[in-house]
Amino acid sequence: MSGSTNLLECVRYVVSPNAETFLSFVTKHKSALIDSVQLLPKAEATEEVELALTFMQHYMHLEDDGVVDKPTAKHRMLIDRRKSLFEILLDLHSAMRATCVGFALYFYGDNPITSKAIELLLQFPAFSETRNEQLALTGPIPALHLAYCTMIVFDSCDLESASDRLAFAWATNDAPWAIRNVLVQETVKDELLQLVRLKLKPYTEEQKQYLKEPFEKALAEAKNLGAQLVQSATDEGAIKPTLALLPGVQYLLPESGNAKPHQPSPIVTVSVFRTAKEAVTLANATNGGSVSLWTEELSLTFEVAYGLQCGTVWVNGYAELNPKCPYTFRKEDYTYGSDYAVCEKKTKKVFAATAAEPSNSTDRNQAAIKSLGTYVPDTRSYRGSMVLVEKGIHYETICSPVDLKVYGEGHRLAIVGNFWDTFVSLDVIDRRLVLDTVHNQRKVICIPFGVTFAN
Repeated sequence: MSGSTNLLECVRYVVSPNAETFLSFVTKHKSALIDSVQLLPKAEATEEVELALTFMQHYMHLEDDGVVDKPTAKHRMLIDRRKSLFEILLDLHSAMRATCVGFALYFYGDNPITSKAIELLLQFPAFSETRNEQLALTGPIPALHLAYCTMIVFDSCDLESASDRLAFAWATNDAPWAIRNVLVQETVKDELLQLVRLKLKPYTEEQKQYLKEPFEKALAEAKNLGAQLVQSATDEGAIKPTLALLPGVQYLLPESGNAKPHQPSPIVTVSVFRTAKEAVTLANATNGGSVSLWTEELSLTFEVAYGLQCGTVWVNGYAELNPKCPYTFRKEDYTYGSDYAVCEKKTKKVFAATAAEPSNSTDRNQAAIKSLGTYVPDTRSYRGSMVLVEKGIHYETICSPVDLKVYGEGHRLAIVGNFWDTFVSLDVIDRRLVLDTVHNQRKVICIPFGVTFAN
């Protein structure tokens, strides 16, 4: 820190022929990596690493997209320590898959959960320390949107299944799709909460240690708001799974004051709605990036799923993650899964205020997008949907244009300028793929056909 300037130390990723792959390195050191995760229960750390490896294996088998670095390409990659280990692993790996000339790598933000794990990852032989190279930020570190899953429960769902899922919500705490907000239809509110209360299991000692401080803060705030607490009648622990039925629609944050949290509260909030339209409005107002939707009516499913402004919708299920699909868990952030994840690392960068670029610029980003050569100023959904059916799950990826003006001063990401001066495309299809990563807002809807609905 020098005055008001943040100095980020640089580590370079160097491409070496016949070198060990990052996938191989992480696989070899998997046990040590899991052990290096601090505070987080080992079972959850294991799940995040195993899931990341599944996605990384998919990236390794992607065909070359034809967008190749030119020898003079210079890439800068910023990684946010505040993200989950799953996100950090995939941010690193998809960035490596996106370049054949390497990049300058910078870490920012603080997170005791991942700090030791990142130290281990930086022992990957293709990372080389460059002590004399720094990135001077003239503004605050880039923002990180709070990520969590909202569960929407309609009276047309199987309440036993929905309550089973909700009672198990606290098994996921660090992943960006942790269930921390519930919207329940008024007619089944009491029944759902009673079922959940009977199914709540005590925290493990590891979970208590990890959740103690944020739980106590959230509990004090819930009581201050006059919330009705739902807890197990047989759990005598001071720290235990808790739902808070709030008056009106509110959301508990783990920190008070002006500090913006990067993890959701360990207390799950519950709010009531009457109609499907109201449920969609409430979900969009407190959007954490993903939704677990519960109903057995197929028409209602699509009415709600298409109306939700979020990146991922799971129907009568939760965290059905297939690496062939492009998942988005945080607003204005990168995608994980499919070829989009790799291609986005070529097209977008985390915006950080520097002397050269003091603010994210709408004009600069507009010019960068138009320089792709395939931009069409059209507000229609001109790209089709992608459908994948695998292991009984129907995955539908909807691509629709997003307002290009959002890439303005307040946006977390910027578009790489003079793109074709850095890359060469071998096919016009590659240009369309590059444009899609910029121009389209993607949403994946996962429906277990044949399980919940008739085919």
